[in-house]
Amino acid sequence: MIATFTLAARDPATDTYAVITASNFLAVGSLVPWVDARGGIVVSQSFAHPESARLALDNLRHETPLARVLESYLEDDPIASKRQLGLMNRHGECLLYDGPECTPAVESIQGDNFFACGNMLVQGTIDVVASTFTDALRHGLELGDAMLRAMLAGQQHGGDYRGKLAAALLIKRPGAGYLGSSDTLVDLRVDASAHPLAELRDLYSLFKLYNPQHFAHNMIPEAQLSPADNKLLASILALLKQSSESVPHEPEQVLTLLATHNLASNYDMKKNRFSSLLFSEGHALLRLLRV
Repeated sequence: MIATFTLAARDPATDTYAVITASNFLAVGSLVPWVDARGGIVVSQSFAHPESARLALDNLRHETPLARVLESYLEDDPIASKRQLGLMNRHGECLLYDGPECTPAVESIQGDNFFACGNMLVQGTIDVVASTFTDALRHGLELGDAMLRAMLAGQQHGGDYRGKLAAALLIKRPGAGYLGSSDTLVDLRVDASAHPLAELRDLYSLFKLYNPQHFAHNMIPEAQLSPADNKLLASILALLKQSSESVPHEPEQVLTLLATHNLASNYDMKKNRFSSLLFSEGHALLRLLRV
């Protein structure tokens, strides 16, 4: 049984679709979230049904009405009453199904271009997820950050009442994948961890450092770095160099070191400027890479 709690959202301004999920179920990200940047979102949980989810996503891609997509998902299913399903089409319209035999507490809610749902929860978890998410967007948080904040708030409220084990974040946007070769912008999974959502948040921070072109940031001249910024930068370079005795200082050396670790886009050697993301996300890099 994949009892879990999940948040799905669409950003109409950028044509981005995203799902974040967490559960006390191994590798939850391999079963629950289904996203097509040109079709919509399917969330399949509480006895997930991958084949039906795949078919539902294909139906969304072909603009099948949501009611018919749901009907197709559940038809001829002997345990339909135990399923939980969330659908969103490419226009942000949602349809949710909570099977009457899902393990309580079963909760679901939908709003403007988002829905949240879960089962086997500490009661009130989904309300916390939804309210935190809408508040985060209202305060200008980027979509992935807003979703992570919402899920962490849901976890703090109680989340899956069995405990924590796995989490995943899947984000798609047309043509936004690696080197423009796919629609998959983010596909991050924590399959087994004592703190899966916290670790997922750190992985997302590292993703930003790998891909600063997808995130709002500015370039800060080295002369304008604060003492705290300089300390963090030195810690990052020492960790990447694997030595605290020979941290590079010359621009060419700094660029070479960052490039070796796929982080060169965060440094402008000619103007000796660093991406602000290094300082907003750098502590996550230290947490992930320190042995």
